[in-house]
Amino acid sequence: KAGLTQQQIDDPRARLPVKAQIRFLELAATALRDDCLGFHLAQKFDLRMAGLFHYVLASSDTLDEALRRAARYSAIVNEGITLRFREGRDLVIRFDYAGVARHTDCHQIEFAMVTLVRTCRHLTNRQVAASRVSFTHQRRKDIAEFRTFFGSDVAFGAAVDELAFSPAIRQMPIIGADPYLNDLLVGYC
Repeated sequence: KAGLTQQQIDDPRARLPVKAQIRFLELAATALRDDCLGFHLAQKFDLRMAGLFHYVLASSDTLDEALRRAARYSAIVNEGITLRFREGRDLVIRFDYAGVARHTDCHQIEFAMVTLVRTCRHLTNRQVAASRVSFTHQRRKDIAEFRTFFGSDVAFGAAVDELAFSPAIRQMPIIGADPYLNDLLVGYC
């Protein structure tokens, strides 16, 4: 129903069209009766499975640098979601969709935002909290688990999809940052 072949599903290296990913997750959420499937899945997987995205962030010296690299990497590699970094009163990562109607998705965007926050926490070994979280899609049920996870209020039905962090996180060091890994990644990517 999602337009994926069994071979694509069985191959962890297969590139799946974004529209098919969105449809697959929606069908799985319905079958599993979990309307927060993307949110729940993102809390459980090994972050290294995000591949180069994870290692680009892990090779940074500070969390500020990691967030900037996340935006740059997504602009180069990701076909469906592009991250935009903006600094001002807060450090903001905005999630923009490219070539996909945003209203068709809630699981991918929730997965992406949770994954980014989990990665920040993992890399700094600190309970990094967002100062603001907004999603453009609606949620009708209690969102307490979202507030608990992100550490802040979460707005649904907002104008943009974004995570905001306090500028205080800017110089948080990345535990085990690897400058050699960064040089290797820049050379190949």
